[in-house]
Amino acid sequence: STRRLPHAMARLLPTILLACAMVLGLRSLAFVTPPATSGLRGATAADQEQTLAPSASASAALGGAVVGLVASAPAAHAAMLVDEIIPYAGATSFCIMWGIVLGFVLLRLQE
Repeated sequence: STRRLPHAMARLLPTILLACAMVLGLRSLAFVTPPATSGLRGATAADQEQTLAPSASASAALGGAVVGLVASAPAAHAAMLVDEIIPYAGATSFCIMWGIVLGFVLLRLQE
């Protein structure tokens, strides 16, 4: 059997995850080493990129992805079925049926 979280805990879960991701992100920023300045004057851009700490950029990217996924808003198309698709489908169906009725009325008037 699966255990369910209490309602209050389930409501706070995204906030807790966001706070943990922010703490981890700030922790990784504290340990970023400054780039070495010796020998960079004549180096190309590719050489300069290799001197930066790869773990810092990877953890920053991971932190940004986690924060973006945890704190994201609900999908914009979630209410689209009720707000747009069903009313337009109903109006279209009504117009088609009304056109069929009017078609038969016009046929009957031509006799």
